[in-house]
Amino acid sequence: MSTAAATPAAPLPPQTPVITGWSAVSPYGLGREEFAAGLRGGAKTAVRADPELGPLPSPDACMVPGFDIQGLLGKKGTAKMDRLTALALVASDGLLLDDEGNRTVRTDDSTGVVLGITMGSLENVTNFLRQSYTQARPFHVDAGRIPFGSLNHAAGATAIRHGLKGPNTTVAGGRASGLLALNYARRLMSQGRATKYLVGSAEEFSAAHAWYEHTAAPGEPAPLLGEGCGLLLVEHAGTAERPPLAAVLSVETRVDIDDDPYAAVTACARRALDRAGVGADEVWAAVPCAAPSAAGRAEHEALTALLPAAALSRVPSMELLGDTGAASASLQIGAVLAAAGSDHDAQGRIALVSAVDQDGAVACAVLRLMGENA
Repeated sequence: MSTAAATPAAPLPPQTPVITGWSAVSPYGLGREEFAAGLRGGAKTAVRADPELGPLPSPDACMVPGFDIQGLLGKKGTAKMDRLTALALVASDGLLLDDEGNRTVRTDDSTGVVLGITMGSLENVTNFLRQSYTQARPFHVDAGRIPFGSLNHAAGATAIRHGLKGPNTTVAGGRASGLLALNYARRLMSQGRATKYLVGSAEEFSAAHAWYEHTAAPGEPAPLLGEGCGLLLVEHAGTAERPPLAAVLSVETRVDIDDDPYAAVTACARRALDRAGVGADEVWAAVPCAAPSAAGRAEHEALTALLPAAALSRVPSMELLGDTGAASASLQIGAVLAAAGSDHDAQGRIALVSAVDQDGAVACAVLRLMGENA
């Protein structure tokens, strides 16, 4: 059993960033309730991919069930919408609206959006390029899809949908994107440039994405890919309008330039814990990204060596969702909050979330769980 001890609750400094809400669109379903229930039950999410996608390197995928874009978002402006943008919009609705579509979160002109991605909608980009080669003329392309090909479209569409006028940013960092986005929001809020933030990351499943991931790791089996979007509402502790679910004590990033992910994760995690002012033995729960790669395996080994044995077993493995790419870290935080929301012993405990990407990005965040029902 873990030796991690709960820290007595103490008032947070008013400028501490806190998470006061979260949403998840995942292979378990369209909401955070389905996400939490699926993780608790340990249900696998892999299904046979839709034959309409064409040949794939792997016949299975972990896709969001029942994801009908026009059925969920309406017909206006969605006829050519890419799946990535739609995932972000549905997740933002789940964070800001109730089941009847009424706004439940108050925002102002300084409420921002920062969304982490890998490279936008790869399916949309490749289809557009294909048209330029296969049509009678290179310029005979579907111009209506051009806006959806920009990297910042999903974040911009989210802000437009909900009237959010604060800083709007897209961070492209692969599996580390969710933590990079959280760090970005934390920094801008500390500088007074935003009062609160919608923070998260998203990844879509597509044939183009599947083949890209397969060819990016020659000699390795085709990965089981997933998709989804996780979003967090981040505010200052002193002005938060809802009870905080977790305080963001630190976020650290680095780049593995020595091709030694074990050492990079260890150093990043130690630095994050030092910045948070907590010891490795205080970590109650740890959630690696579970990337299906050598870096992912090294990440798990590094956390196993550094942290109490029980820490890595308190939150179900992200392997259940498949490789959700850029959405990973935000869904990992959602998983921690879901686990804390069903465990009364979580109050005051420390959680560590980590991520590694094939391009060498490494990130870790340290959270203090506040024990509220997630």
